[in-house]
Formats: sequence, C-alpha cells, structure tokens
Amino acid sequence: MNAIIQFKNAIALIVIAGAIIFIGDIVTAASPEVVSPDVSSPETVITPGRAIVADFNGDLHPDFVLYNHSTRRTAIWYMNNNIHVGGAYGPTIATGSVLEIAEDFNDDNHPDYVLFNPTTRHTLIEYMSGPTVIGSGSGPTLPSGWELVATDDFNLDGFADYVLYYASTHQTVIWYLHNNLHIGSASGPTLPTGWKLVGVEDFNDDNHPDYLLFNPVTHQTQIWYMSGPTHFASASGPTLPIAWELVGTADFNNSGHPDYLLYNPVTRQTAIWYLHNNVFISSAAGPTLPVGWSLIAQ
Repeated sequence: MNAIIQFKNAIALIVIAGAIIFIGDIVTAASPEVVSPDVSSPETVITPGRAIVADFNGDLHPDFVLYNHSTRRTAIWYMNNNIHVGGAYGPTIATGSVLEIAEDFNDDNHPDYVLFNPTTRHTLIEYMSGPTVIGSGSGPTLPSGWELVATDDFNLDGFADYVLYYASTHQTVIWYLHNNLHIGSASGPTLPTGWKLVGVEDFNDDNHPDYLLFNPVTHQTQIWYMSGPTHFASASGPTLPIAWELVGTADFNNSGHPDYLLYNPVTRQTAIWYLHNNVFISSAAGPTLPVGWSLIAQ
C-alpha cells in the first residue's frame, strides 16, 4: 500500500489510505523497554482527556505517566525529549479513586500523585520519591459539581495550587494551597463554550502560569495569558490535525518554552509539537503506547 507524505505548515503527515498515521518530523531512536507493561488487557479506546507529565527522575526532562484501566496500575516512562529511555512501575491506584495530576506539593523536588474520590469528593496527595510512594496527606474536599483540572503556583509562594472547573457554567477557580492545605481562593476566568482547559504552563515567560485551551471539535488551540487568577490577553496556538488530541503541555526540549503533547487514542501514538510562546516551531514523534495502557488516567 502506497504511503503519501504531505507537508503542511512544516509538519510531515504520512497518509495511508486517506488516514494520517504519523505527524511530525521523522525521527528514529531506540526506546529501551525497561518497563514492559502487561499487554494482556483487552484493547479499549480511551476518550482523550489530560495526560499526566512530570519529571520523576530529576533529569530535567518531563516523563509520561501511563495508566492501565484494567489493573489500575501506573507506569512511569522516562523521557529524553521525545525519546523513551527507560521506566519503572509506579503505584497502583486504589479502587474508587482517580489519578488526576502529578505535581510537587511538599517542595522536595519530586512530583507527587493527586488522587480524587468522585464519591466522597476528597483529594489525597501521595508523596513520591521517583516512582515510589513515601507518604500521603489529605487534600481539600472539592465542592459538588467542581473538578480538579490543573495545578501550578499561581500566587508565586512556592507551592502548587489547584485549578477547579465547573462544567455547567464553564467557570474556573484557583484554590491556593500550602502543601496539602487549602489557604485561600480566587475566581479565575470563565471558559468559552466548547473549549476545555488542557494544562497550565508559562508560555510568555513572565513567571505566571497561563491557561492552554483546546476545542475538541475544531481542534483549535488558544493560550490565555494570566497574571495570578486574572486573564489579561489571549493568542491563537496551532490547530491540530483530525484524529489527534491535545492532552498536555510541558517543556520537552528544554528550550524554556512549553510544548504541546499530542495523542492519538486509536493508534496510541504520541507526538510533541515544539512551540515558542504560541508559535509552532517543529515537531517530533513520541513513543507508541502498549495495548491496554493510556496517557489518560481519568
């Protein structure tokens, strides 16, 4: 079967039988399988949501957290830019809880797991050292109707804060935390209908985390520049191809600018789009996930 290579906006698209099967610059590299997740689980297509990406091995490169929906086990794939270089199994998520986010809450330079119980609405922070749980602390309980969608330090006190979202009104709220304790709140911007908050990173290098929005219907992206909880400006980001979802943001190539993490839930392929502020610069293929595993834990 012939493959057609198309180029659009400096992006390589390999098309077979009319379907895009690869997006990005063509790269080749070995991906050592230090962790070989159990692939015996039946294959299911997980609706894209938000990926969990953080630097677990302290090499200044963000890593992938994989989740097995059948076994509830997590695995951490260590990344060097777009290349999978190793891994380790992480903790198994307790029944009734959902893994939401990984962030350093106790200021020990190790990202921690944030779990949410949809029944009780409690949050729990599992303190990690690399892939290992070394303790836990109860986080704040979320009000009915609100969900935890992101974390970052919005008030610049050195501690990560919660970003909450209310789906029926599209409102966001910032809950200021000191480690696991809720110490204050501020109203954030209301999102437009049809858009979702994918992640929070500082795109314009002003030391304030910004909102990254994605429209799953049009595949458009927007960056909302923030000063604390206040939205003061916006810029359009690149539009994604059909079949690919924007699931996260992090600085994968250590350029000082956050990048886009793309995921195809049907093929389980990943791709990284390198950005300078809101401008697409280039792209690279990321690793393909094993059957039964997903970047999306929710």
